[in-house]
Amino acid sequence: PRPPNAWILYRSDKLRELTARRDPSAPKRLQADISKEIADLWKAEDPEVRHEYERIADIKKQEHAAAYPGYKFQP
Repeated sequence: PRPPNAWILYRSDKLRELTARRDPSAPKRLQADISKEIADLWKAEDPEVRHEYERIADIKKQEHAAAYPGYKFQP
């Protein structure tokens, strides 16, 4: 598995928030629609918040490198 980047970490957090606030009686939304909404939030996000997610992503990347030495992404 690849380490998560800043966007993936942000999306995961926002998805949890949206899910927690979701009205259970509301129809389910498509993941594509949710991703678009979160992408818009990411684009408008404060640079400090984005920087924090980038910092966390760097930590995750280091942890990944320690857990999977020699890992190379091969699509």
